Amino acid sequence: MDAQAVLEQAPDGQVASSATRLAGSSGWQGTGRSDTALWGLCKGSGKNPYQVCVDLGDRATKCSCPSRKFPCKHGLALQLRDAREPLPVAPTPDWVEEWLSRRNRTAPATAADDSPEAVERRAKAKEKTALARQNAVRAGVAGLTDWLADVAGAGIAGLPARDAAWWHSIQARMVDAQAKGLASAVDEIRGIVAGGGPHWAHDAADRLGGLHLLARLAESPDAVVRRRLGFSVAEEEVRGGPGWSDHWVPLLRLESDDGLVRTVRQWAWGRSHGWVVAMRHAAGGARPVPPLTHGVQVQGVLHPYPGVPPHRVAVGELLAERPAEPVPAPESWRAALAGLEEPLTADPWQRLHPLGCASVRITEDTGQLVDATGRGVRVRADLALDQALALTGGGAFDAWGLWNGRELRLGAVAEPGRAPEVVG
Repeated sequence: MDAQAVLEQAPDGQVASSATRLAGSSGWQGTGRSDTALWGLCKGSGKNPYQVCVDLGDRATKCSCPSRKFPCKHGLALQLRDAREPLPVAPTPDWVEEWLSRRNRTAPATAADDSPEAVERRAKAKEKTALARQNAVRAGVAGLTDWLADVAGAGIAGLPARDAAWWHSIQARMVDAQAKGLASAVDEIRGIVAGGGPHWAHDAADRLGGLHLLARLAESPDAVVRRRLGFSVAEEEVRGGPGWSDHWVPLLRLESDDGLVRTVRQWAWGRSHGWVVAMRHAAGGARPVPPLTHGVQVQGVLHPYPGVPPHRVAVGELLAERPAEPVPAPESWRAALAGLEEPLTADPWQRLHPLGCASVRITEDTGQLVDATGRGVRVRADLALDQALALTGGGAFDAWGLWNGRELRLGAVAEPGRAPEVVG
């Protein structure tokens, strides 16, 4: 289970935030794992450290702290530490064995009850939980709609004057409504406004319009809409579904940090399936390791999440790695941008798109990558661009990067007909 999936167990945003900080604390001792459980001792406010353990079968937690929230921050923090770097395998302590034994003595009767009545009870309980979540999100969307109306009435020009508490209030409301996708969208707008620059008003208006559209479509069963609202699918469930076997070339990578979790996103090109994106999360200040090895071609199985291209994928069985082979790229920027029509129509909230073009040159006076037809796109002047110029010697090269609608963040280059090299 990755860090994001662990945090989704949190009963509220405060517990998630506290667990993230606690995961990186030095107050842990005696941590360990087995095939069935995680455990550890966490220093608290009392004389004795709290005994924390997790059943890996169903992620149930047990903690000796006095918290009335379940799971508590200690149970989540222990799982975050294991997600960041697996805890050492060790003999199971007696207190953990005792707890697991008590659970096992009572669990079989429930687990083995496959009578129609029991199946119906479980189905009703699951339906009740889903309905409660849906109602909470619905209430959050209603609150967001009112907030968007207030922003429209006051005008975008007044946003830079809003203090942190004003932004935090609506974000916290979305978190409490279990609509983390909406909270993240509001935080993105806050970041755009805080960042300033010549285009901040245009970008903020664009994001606000997208947020308004999402609120209007909130009742849709569409997989993209639900994902944008914050409904997620467990990685274990995805891995249990169909997989795509292919030769994958990881070309692009982007890291982000929302203050709680660091995320690395990695775009890979499949020779039969096209672009996919894999993610990995880490909490407690750790940097996540990319799911796939950059600079090589990986033969293996990736499992797609529900949605539209480029599909998010969970990494399945990886069979072999070998030096990368040449990757095809569109012959012009016009052809490359035309290829974005379908994914943009299917997911208009997506702001970053993998984009490539063959045989381009950098024009230093305009800061553009110009294709063979003379058309160009603006490229970000950063370390990746310097590396690309050093690798290609100023000649024509194939380029791949992440396009945000305004400029390209270069991620990989190749001499025409050669295998790509990752830059940046």
